[in-house]
Amino acid sequence: MAAFKMIFGAAPRYVQLLRSQYWSPEKLRAYQEKRLQKTLEAASRIPFYSSRFKGRPGPDNLKNLPMFSRAESLDLLQSVTALYPPGTKFDSDMSSGSTGMRREFLFDASHQRGRYAARARYLRENGWDPIRRNGWIIFIPEGQSDADLVNSRLLIGTRMLSVFADLPEQAAWLRRLDPVYLYTYPSNLEALLDIFEANGEKLPSLKRLFSGAEVLTDSLRQRVRSMLGVEMADNYGSTEAFMAWQCPEGSYHINAEHVLVEIIRDDGKPAGPGEIGRVVLTTLENYLMPLIRYEIGDYAVAADGPCRCGRTLPLIGSLEGRNINLFRTADNRLVSPYELIIHLKSCPALKQFQMVQKSIDRYILRCVASPPLTSEDMVNIRQRFNETLRTQVTVEIQEVDNIPRLPSGKFMLAVSELALGPVASL
Repeated sequence: MAAFKMIFGAAPRYVQLLRSQYWSPEKLRAYQEKRLQKTLEAASRIPFYSSRFKGRPGPDNLKNLPMFSRAESLDLLQSVTALYPPGTKFDSDMSSGSTGMRREFLFDASHQRGRYAARARYLRENGWDPIRRNGWIIFIPEGQSDADLVNSRLLIGTRMLSVFADLPEQAAWLRRLDPVYLYTYPSNLEALLDIFEANGEKLPSLKRLFSGAEVLTDSLRQRVRSMLGVEMADNYGSTEAFMAWQCPEGSYHINAEHVLVEIIRDDGKPAGPGEIGRVVLTTLENYLMPLIRYEIGDYAVAADGPCRCGRTLPLIGSLEGRNINLFRTADNRLVSPYELIIHLKSCPALKQFQMVQKSIDRYILRCVASPPLTSEDMVNIRQRFNETLRTQVTVEIQEVDNIPRLPSGKFMLAVSELALGPVASL
């Protein structure tokens, strides 16, 4: 019954999104301002915001309002729940905790309808058909509203497998299913491709691969094209909101009817096209616990201009990962780890690895290697760290039997403990 309400409750919103993705910029802006005004009015009734706002701000004042971080979201949660009688039941979800801080967020029905409708748009506009065979290898904890949906019989072509299943079991499951569509995390897909490549196998019926939860690299996209002959459609979502999705042309479109996205440089100014900055969110459909200029902890590249697909939704450039996934140098630079990742993946002996920045000039490379790394391999790895970071660092190489996923099912290829603050080290 819960899944039925989700799907059919979101259906009118989904139909609207099919039209609004082609609205003129002026019409979309007017729609956003109307939603933002309602959001700001709801926020002004919450003590967390009323103490931070000066008066009752309108849409024109948004960029002058203070930003707040994930650490402060607990204060917001407590401020919201204090407005209701003890024991009040809310629709809620917990963040994955990949930053070292698990946080709870509350949602009202309008937010959930918008989120489900936006997800349906992402999937359907990329050809997904819930009736045809499709496999999902992910992790959704029991008790979450999403679990009710994916475990229901309404998605009659959908089959689910936990990402924590052994990789040979996942590969055997996919052989039996022979899916037309497949959704999984990039790190899990990479490991599955290793198995299929070693066995000279493909998924003959596959038409499209969908991914999310982790950064998708260009090298993995190209490997999928080469091995499986299909394109990938990625999405950028979180517990808090569903931010963006890839259209068939490959652009990341912001779900502008659902959320406002700002890309802010470290000096506080908006990032221009091609510049990297912090992702700052303002939700437009959650009037129970609105997020106003919320720093989610991610970095992305700003983008501008029209997409060849004809959709007028604003664009976001490449996703660079969470604050926790970017390395920091002594001269205060943030360095993406993906050049290093590409290099390490080219080392045949490395079956699995994780890079951890312990301090400004000290790193640990945990790896599963077969055969064991040679002295030459280790010299090359250390040299590449220094070249990529453009500074001298110490790299301790630890060969281990296994590197586990996070409890959320995600796998972190790169971790900077400098971004973890006082929480426990990984």
